[in-house]
Amino acid sequence: MDSDLSKRVTEYMSDCPVCTLATAGADGEPNATMVFMSNVGMDIYFNTAKDSQKIRNIQSNSRVSIAMQKGAVPKSDREITGVQFNGKAKILSDDNLSEVPRAVMARHKAFNSVKPGNAVIVKVTPTKVYLIDYSKGFRHRDVLEV
Repeated sequence: MDSDLSKRVTEYMSDCPVCTLATAGADGEPNATMVFMSNVGMDIYFNTAKDSQKIRNIQSNSRVSIAMQKGAVPKSDREITGVQFNGKAKILSDDNLSEVPRAVMARHKAFNSVKPGNAVIVKVTPTKVYLIDYSKGFRHRDVLEV
């Protein structure tokens, strides 16, 4: 793995509090949702209601895609940057939360204080990551195989 590229991707992800998560159910029906997220290295964590569509989809198909972009909407094509991320999602058990970022745990605890036991935390481990930077050329993507 390219350690310089890995570092640039991790730094970019750390500046993105929200991402778009794409899942698909057993029938192949796609679902894209916005989630607050935090990363630890290349792994992404988020919390959500355990009865949500994304959780039902992950239970039947753990492969997900994530897209993230920081900052304002680019004014031109040359300003487009972002991360595209393919990975495997895992719903964490209560005894497997030690590495979950504080921001995700805070949202998880707040959600459960309103509706006890109704939230879960998901960890997404990458399989392939693209760092997008159109300032290097139209459709430029550096690929990180994980």
